[in-house]
Amino acid sequence: MSFMDDLMNNRDKQIMAISIVFFVLAFPTYFFLSAANADSSASLNAVNLYEIEGEYTYIELAMGDEFIPNGDPLMIDDLHTDAIDDAEDLNIIGVRMTMSYTEAEETNGASCGLASGSAADDTITGMTMHGDYNETASGSNNGDSGSHTVVSVWVNTSLIDEEIVLMSKGEIISQIDSDGAGLGAYTAEISVDAQAGNAPGGPLACERTDAGEDVTYTIELIVFDYDIKPFFEVLEEL
Repeated sequence: MSFMDDLMNNRDKQIMAISIVFFVLAFPTYFFLSAANADSSASLNAVNLYEIEGEYTYIELAMGDEFIPNGDPLMIDDLHTDAIDDAEDLNIIGVRMTMSYTEAEETNGASCGLASGSAADDTITGMTMHGDYNETASGSNNGDSGSHTVVSVWVNTSLIDEEIVLMSKGEIISQIDSDGAGLGAYTAEISVDAQAGNAPGGPLACERTDAGEDVTYTIELIVFDYDIKPFFEVLEEL
């Protein structure tokens, strides 16, 4: 009886043959996947010179143009990343609110046409809130017009600004990737501290009043797309 005939009629030999074939095919695959995982882990943890290449983009969450009364802050809420398509795929690293404003002082009196005095500086304060990440910044209209921004970030932007870093790739990712920290609800607040300017006195005085400020605002998510590449220094031949 030939080996093939014996194999076809002997159940124990069939099982043994199938087992041999299985291990012959499975072992190389197992070792390949194990080696790949080991290489991936090693590459994340190995300290080397890296370059961080990236690009900032800004996604609008809200915008508006409001007269904000003195001492009566404007609250801007109901802002959420659910309104952004595929927000969970974005590396949202911060939020930026940009404000511009113009003087809204009014004059009243017979002498205003001749000597109306000058407007006083007003202070405009903006605040952004997202979870534990809150940021506040103030600006002045200098008696005329002005603008300023409030920026809140939750990653290490100073690392992004470095041309070359000596770190592990995993550590770099942990410092420049928000890992979902930018998802969720946002709120903002804008307040005005208005001051009326000076004017000549007397029976025909020009009266100045300042009830608030006209403020235009834009609230944007800050997105950072990045690529981490090994740095290879090319030495010039002497």
